[in-house]
Amino acid sequence: MVKKALGILGDGQLAQMTCLAGQAMGFSMHVYASDRFNPAALVANQVWLGDLDDTERLIEFAQSVDAITYDTELLKIDGVRAAAQYAPAFPHPDVLYMAQNRIRERAFLLQHAIATPRIGVIQTKEDVMTAVEKVGIPCVMKTAEQGYDGKGQVRIDDALESLAAFASLGSVPCVVEEWIEFEREMSVIVAGDQYGHVTTYAVIDNEHRHHILYLSKAPSTLPLEVKNKATYIAEQIAKACSLVGLLTVEMFYAKDGRVLVNELAPRPHNSGHHTQISAITSQFTQLCRAMAGLELGSTEQQPAAMLNILGDMFLKTSGNPYTSPGFTAPVGDGVNIYYYGKQQARSGRKMGHMIAIASDVEEAAQKVRLQEKELVTKYGSGTGEHGATS
Repeated sequence: MVKKALGILGDGQLAQMTCLAGQAMGFSMHVYASDRFNPAALVANQVWLGDLDDTERLIEFAQSVDAITYDTELLKIDGVRAAAQYAPAFPHPDVLYMAQNRIRERAFLLQHAIATPRIGVIQTKEDVMTAVEKVGIPCVMKTAEQGYDGKGQVRIDDALESLAAFASLGSVPCVVEEWIEFEREMSVIVAGDQYGHVTTYAVIDNEHRHHILYLSKAPSTLPLEVKNKATYIAEQIAKACSLVGLLTVEMFYAKDGRVLVNELAPRPHNSGHHTQISAITSQFTQLCRAMAGLELGSTEQQPAAMLNILGDMFLKTSGNPYTSPGFTAPVGDGVNIYYYGKQQARSGRKMGHMIAIASDVEEAAQKVRLQEKELVTKYGSGTGEHGATS
């Protein structure tokens, strides 16, 4: 049965773009939001204001829709499980629970023989030195939960730094991972429907600045055998967790030739924004199709590049187009700019993105970089560089 009302727990730009995709398909899109002026709340058919820790309110929300999904992993799993008793949640709450915690995530990947960086687990101060010795120097210590955009992690170049690093992260459960010298950062977005079908989007090359995604290009320019391996890994993970919905697999292509999984995200992903105009079925439409009980759409795409627009560009100006919710502006030469309607610009905050399509990915990347320079010139307050906070 095709579902008519789809619900999203979370109210950021991922939820906003999912709402717009679902509305274009004729669905009523409901958002559980913390603020009526957050991106998804500006465009949803119905907005439920509430605390994400309020289980009773989450249940009421679930009772108003036919299926639910999430735009963030930062959710209390007990509330999600309670809501899922009244409307099926996609991906399954078990997938969300696994992806919320690096210790559980790494255990799942190891269980299914998926290659990851060498890892050591820290539960208490007494585990620190053992974990670091197991992994080796240099390494990176990451909090098991709540880390994103480079937050919650510290590089360690000397074992003597380990205890101080653990203390700086709050002495909470952590993982220690080998430091990867990588040739490329990449991601694969994989989708699953309610009939057991799985499909992937083209492998995406990603460039980060100050731990924030700056530029994505797809299809990847890596050798075919590397792309095939990355795609196979994403498909195996999707099958292992009986995926319905979207899962993004972030990976490293190491200089020593290994393809290693870095992180899983059970939701649409920043690196997949290009699919809005590059693919026959965008990642957001694909998620709505899976939630609604429809078969998956085609992931065929044109070469594309996506570049994030950060708040640094607007810090000294006012009345700019970033205040327009869900506003998409074709600016010519195959380039579109999309703004999220966030009410306040901050350094490192993602305010929008631009996408270009072209005959090849390098041409598309050149187009978005040129457009970025035009925006910097127009607003005169940004550096064109990505800031260190969000």
